[in-house]
Amino acid sequence: MMEKALSRRLILVSSIMVLFVMYASVAESQEENTTGKPCYRCGGLELSLPIIYSTSSKIEGKHDTKVELNDDWGFGLGLGYNINEHFLVGGLFTWSNRGYEATYQKDDNTSGKYNGNMDSATLALNGTYNILKGNITPFVTAGVGMTWIDTNIPNGTGQDFCYWDPWWGYVCGTYVPTKTENDFSCNAGVGVRWDINKDFSLQGTYDLMWVDVSEASGGMPYSNLFKFEVIFRTNVSN
Repeated sequence: MMEKALSRRLILVSSIMVLFVMYASVAESQEENTTGKPCYRCGGLELSLPIIYSTSSKIEGKHDTKVELNDDWGFGLGLGYNINEHFLVGGLFTWSNRGYEATYQKDDNTSGKYNGNMDSATLALNGTYNILKGNITPFVTAGVGMTWIDTNIPNGTGQDFCYWDPWWGYVCGTYVPTKTENDFSCNAGVGVRWDINKDFSLQGTYDLMWVDVSEASGGMPYSNLFKFEVIFRTNVSN
């Protein structure tokens, strides 16, 4: 119960951080560029294409069960709006497929293991604060969202289906439902951004991401994420 209480507090703090950044972004008026250089982040939409590396991590379950996730790569798609040189708000969709080794406990108190692959996708709302003016700046970011997890473990009997396909003709097969869940998630990170010109930027981020997995014990499981993003901008004022 104490671990769950700590998890709920973490969710509350992360949500407050995102709401604060969003409120500050809206409240902050559009800043004029006083350096005489182009202000590439003074307004405008941007599209980001991140490549994401997740390090190996562990999910502790009840009754001495656990899942050990392998490190692997993922990708995503983001859309953001620069309120001014400092504040950005946006959404980010990410997806990954990671191998894992699960340890389970039998009724006779002996344990067993099996291997599998886990699909996960996250849709998050993020707020970012760029610390410096100018084309190169460190930043801090935080977000909240929902994470969909598919363990690819069968969760029911197979269901037969048939259909007509324009290429294959009459096709029949069997669909087996798998164990899936939708969980609250939150993240916080730091990074460095380089605005190369008015249309193009590069960005690197180190993120911590927590997912409120339903059967986890000992607090919310987390992963270390390293993101490299290519960013394209439009409607930038100079």
